[in-house]
Amino acid sequence: MKTIWSQIQARLREILPEAEYSVWIATLDGEVQYRNEIPCLVLYARNTHIAKYLRKYSVFFQEAAAKVLEIENSALIDVAYEALNADVAVIKPFSSEDVAKSIATAPAMLATGSNSQLLLPFQYTYEQPFEFKYSFNDFVVGPSNKLAVAAAENIITDNALTNMLFLSSCSGLGKTHLIQAVGMAMQEKTKNSALNVVYLTAETFTSQFVQASFSKDFDNFKKRFAGCNLLLLEDVHFFQGKDKTQEMLLSIIKSIHSRGGKVVLTSSFAPKEIAGLDSYLASQFHSGFVASIEKPEMETRFHILVEKSKKLGLILPGHIAELMAKRIDADVRMLESCLQNVVFRAKVLGTEITEDIVYDVIQQVSQTEPSFDLPSIVDMVCKGFGVTRQQLESNSRCQNYVLARNLAFYLLRKHTDMTLEEIGHGFNRRHSTVIKGISSLEEEVSKESPVGRQLNDLIEKIEKNCGQNKKSSK
Repeated sequence: MKTIWSQIQARLREILPEAEYSVWIATLDGEVQYRNEIPCLVLYARNTHIAKYLRKYSVFFQEAAAKVLEIENSALIDVAYEALNADVAVIKPFSSEDVAKSIATAPAMLATGSNSQLLLPFQYTYEQPFEFKYSFNDFVVGPSNKLAVAAAENIITDNALTNMLFLSSCSGLGKTHLIQAVGMAMQEKTKNSALNVVYLTAETFTSQFVQASFSKDFDNFKKRFAGCNLLLLEDVHFFQGKDKTQEMLLSIIKSIHSRGGKVVLTSSFAPKEIAGLDSYLASQFHSGFVASIEKPEMETRFHILVEKSKKLGLILPGHIAELMAKRIDADVRMLESCLQNVVFRAKVLGTEITEDIVYDVIQQVSQTEPSFDLPSIVDMVCKGFGVTRQQLESNSRCQNYVLARNLAFYLLRKHTDMTLEEIGHGFNRRHSTVIKGISSLEEEVSKESPVGRQLNDLIEKIEKNCGQNKKSSK
């Protein structure tokens, strides 16, 4: 169990301020016991004073242990505090009042990674509207996304055809842009009204719900949505297998709809692909309009490049934009990255943007003849992580193997036409495992952490180089 406690400590170091970790956690000893089949994290303090003080970190201990033990709901983990002197203090279970006092700013820290002080009372700050970055005006419409755009534009009208919109796509194709455009348009349309727009991710929703569970303060949690006219919720596949959280979400959606409000959801998967989803919640997802966003075709890529170049303060020559659009068959993020590289090289060289510069960049990122398939992706992932194909397919829970496997799932989903079932079959896994792995990978790459940055770098390298040998041999 010492190894497990070390892993929990490592997780705690990631989510706690360094000073707090060094003083209270670094020298602490602990182990995981199973009491009546319920996991209990037992912490051994030097004296009763320290044992009592450690209760302030209860929520963090549970969150870290849940992560290591791979338990979806951290509330299912007990925490016991024992003093090593003669005056043994066993503090279990802790009361709602204790938790309410101890968690302080824990929800904010868990949700945002903030290093704010632990001991300040936590309050939900729902009254501050979110500042949306994206609008419909700068969203390039094409055959690949026009249905999703039309549905998004319709839902903000007074006579909308539906009060529920579900947007799905692979990463980097515009889900976040489109859902924020809905929020911005609705705010602009109703500037002088009491419209309440709530925008958050499924991960944040879950984190705050768990904190409400700890403190038994569901009323305060629900206050955020009490006057909500428009709920914008991203990455709902994160709710997979979280039964209690799904129940709460279903209740909130029904409440919003009963007031005439609207709900817009995004996911990397279609509703039918999300395993572990409550049947009633799935029915709600399907009750409105479900639209997918596909990879942009050549004409759309052309217009995206033109619009992106304007934001960079330049006019991209038509023949240059056409060349890049033809040769770079990728998502919007890759197009933007390629464009930025072209502009940067031209500025460094002090010249205009030429075809030679474009070809130089394209040689690194071109996917004109995509050769992404399971063998090539697995090969690149294995090289990137220094693992073998056998290790990738094994049942080992080694973090390196799991991370590599999840990356392979993510790339296969993004760059091939393989179904979730087919991807899972390639690794002797169920499609629900594939969804969970992709969700976990997307969560990790979204973080401003060393692991997140390393994963983003590796993804970029693989997307640039996967199948290059095949291309060069043609």
